[in-house]
Amino acid sequence: MRYDADEKLIKDALDTIKTPKYNIGLEVEKKMKNKKLSLGHKRPAAAALMICLLFIFSTGVAAATIKSFNNVLALVSPGIASILYPVNVSDEDKGIKMEVVAAMNDDEMAVIYVTMQDLTGNRVDENIDLYNYSLTGTMMLNSQVVHYDEKTQTATLRIVGNGGKSLNNKLAGIYINSFLSDKQIHDEVNTGINLLDIGKTDQLQLIPLDMDNIPGGGGNLYSEYRNQGIVNILKPEQMKISFPGIDFMYISNMGYIEDRLHIQTRWVGDGVDDHGYFYFVDSKGDTVNIDSSRISFGTDETGTTQYGSEYSEYIFAVEDIDLNDVELMGYFVTNGNFTTGKWRTTFRFEPVVEEKRSAANIELNSWTANSVSVSPMGVTLVGSGEGDELDKIKISANLIDGSKHTFDSTRVYRENNMTRAKFTSSSPLDISKLESVSINEHVVKFD
Repeated sequence: MRYDADEKLIKDALDTIKTPKYNIGLEVEKKMKNKKLSLGHKRPAAAALMICLLFIFSTGVAAATIKSFNNVLALVSPGIASILYPVNVSDEDKGIKMEVVAAMNDDEMAVIYVTMQDLTGNRVDENIDLYNYSLTGTMMLNSQVVHYDEKTQTATLRIVGNGGKSLNNKLAGIYINSFLSDKQIHDEVNTGINLLDIGKTDQLQLIPLDMDNIPGGGGNLYSEYRNQGIVNILKPEQMKISFPGIDFMYISNMGYIEDRLHIQTRWVGDGVDDHGYFYFVDSKGDTVNIDSSRISFGTDETGTTQYGSEYSEYIFAVEDIDLNDVELMGYFVTNGNFTTGKWRTTFRFEPVVEEKRSAANIELNSWTANSVSVSPMGVTLVGSGEGDELDKIKISANLIDGSKHTFDSTRVYRENNMTRAKFTSSSPLDISKLESVSINEHVVKFD
């Protein structure tokens, strides 16, 4: 790797400073709460929420100090320093500074660490959520706050996207046009609804919905409804059930269609990304997993469905559920601030060069893995077939000292008629210590 003068200064400081042990993944995970599957309202979610490492590189333009390095290294896992490429380019608009502090990529995934700092107000907080943003050469972007400094009002975010190989040693641009903050979360909302009192199909008014004229949806039943073309949904505004302290949404209809529970909501708040979902708990308060879907749509003045997102219809496959044993709960989110601007800059990706590969022929239900590759950023399986349950695969890296490196997040996508599944974790993998990878009951060995 080639370094300019500033990067050489950074590298030299990193090489000379000893840092205390600090488990970033654990500390971040303690502050994360993701016990339920989110059926987000307006923007598609990533296949799985990633628990991220913290990396902060706070330097001036050629004026970095040893003290600032100490602050950084006290929080960074030693294993990540060797695979992150320091960037340190920034842009400022409307009193908010964006800085790209580090980046890395392998064949499948690109990762950048960005800080957002409010220099004049209180628009950046620990719940900042990038809304309209892009990273050239990538798809399926996902961002997550991994650290927030309340004193300096600086949030550090990890942005992850697919398409890493095409970025090798190339200039890339990050563009942020808006973000949300002042998030207000209403969790564990007890709806108080008796599921046995809800009307059946013959008691309901239904209307048709063209699945080709909606902004989208989510859930593991969504593709089933998407493939039907025209589906029946509940007629809007047949009731109005609100919840205490929540003025940005209400239930506009409920009913059972073909034995599946439909709950329709209307979003009436001023927030650009108000969203939420319903879920079920048993008598012990534990979440009950039920196949579900969410469909977003709008209506015109006559009540006919049209493209829009003011309504959401949540559908649950409760045919085999004893409704006496479960309660309907809700999780709803709104944001108090929506900030727009133009923060953009370019930087160069430096690929992770250390990688191991092995051919394979592993049958995994309806999917066959043809190859396995491992980089410090994770394990990638490439294969053919349906691949609908790839996120349920149990996978771990076996190291030569007998320890195991586990993976807690999965990204699945298709490329050139092949399905690729990327398994990542909260810390980088030391490839030099890799002996094999366990995939369910299969073991793939590496030289």
